Amino acid sequence: MRKAGHIGLFAIIVLLLFVAVSANAGEARDITALCKISTRIGASTLKNALDGKYATRFASGTGERSAISVALPSGEEAGGLYIKWFGQSVTIRIQVETDSGYETIAISNTPYLCDYIPLPEGVTAFRFLQAEKVKGRMYIADMRVFSRGEAPDDVQRWEPSWPKADLLVITTHPDDEVLFLGGTIPYYAHELGMAVQVACVVPATPERRLEMLDGLWHCGLRHYPAFGHFADVFGAKMQDVQKRWGKNRLDRYMVQLYRAFQPEVVVTQDLRGEYGHGAHMAVADAASRCVKYAADPAYDKTSRTEFGVWQVKKLYIHLYEKNQILMNWRVPLDSFGGKTAFDIASEAFLFHVSQQKGIYSVEDSGPYNNALFGLYATTVGEDTAGNDFFENIH
Repeated sequence: MRKAGHIGLFAIIVLLLFVAVSANAGEARDITALCKISTRIGASTLKNALDGKYATRFASGTGERSAISVALPSGEEAGGLYIKWFGQSVTIRIQVETDSGYETIAISNTPYLCDYIPLPEGVTAFRFLQAEKVKGRMYIADMRVFSRGEAPDDVQRWEPSWPKADLLVITTHPDDEVLFLGGTIPYYAHELGMAVQVACVVPATPERRLEMLDGLWHCGLRHYPAFGHFADVFGAKMQDVQKRWGKNRLDRYMVQLYRAFQPEVVVTQDLRGEYGHGAHMAVADAASRCVKYAADPAYDKTSRTEFGVWQVKKLYIHLYEKNQILMNWRVPLDSFGGKTAFDIASEAFLFHVSQQKGIYSVEDSGPYNNALFGLYATTVGEDTAGNDFFENIH
């Protein structure tokens, strides 16, 4: 009887350990609302980093005064800190207090606007602040604290941009990638698992960049998009936008994209700017002209020296009248549980919260049909099937 009792007790202990390990290995919970979060400076605006709104931000002090302290509720351990930076990321150190002062347990220097930082076991309170000798301040649009466990799927852990892309998607502004290019990204990046690189020429506001990242992540993209450095201007005439940006400057940027990412296929926006947007026209115009420039060794020595020259095999332009193909974004996709690329693009657009004004919608019919493209340039022959950007390349 005593032996059996020992066996029973041992089994209970093993079961309890298994339950504890399983719980720890499960999905982490967002426990931000349960934590006590404070700062020595800017306390009145700290709520701007906790309200879930990208339009508001918290601006820290500098040096030691920049620290944000987090105390977890009783019985909880921190598994990770998730920060969405407003405008530009900052190198930070995460510290715990010891008898002799503060000890740094993690450092993050991500170049991305979304940063998830796993924390070691046993952390029940910590603070984070800028790394030593880092100038400026921390500008935080949103932050979350997670319990131990696997970070949820919506926590963005970006991989670097592709060194060699199958498909380069060139969009003018955040949201154009789904409004006018439809199911391109969810279908090719997630369903087919191809190397899809997104480049946004006009990064617009920090708020809109974060919205774009949310939408792209929802589309299944995992390699960080390239953001250009051109001002957000509106002009009904392409020439006005080109004058503001510098036509040659835009061309050099476009050639750099082609040479840096070496895409087989490029997809971009309408030469007539969809609804007449001059910036859309300027981007499409540069994309079309620079296919030739990117392959010319005499053009732009700087990018040629860094990346070499590159010949794009196919360029598709939204709504282009010649050599048209009509993509079917309504086919159920296994990788999205039966949802279609159109469904995912529509959902992704909802992440562009600042653009939900009832004016725009994702449409695969009508005058802005995001399923209709024309083959503007090709080195591999004309399409015959007309339903795949990679026809004649596979």
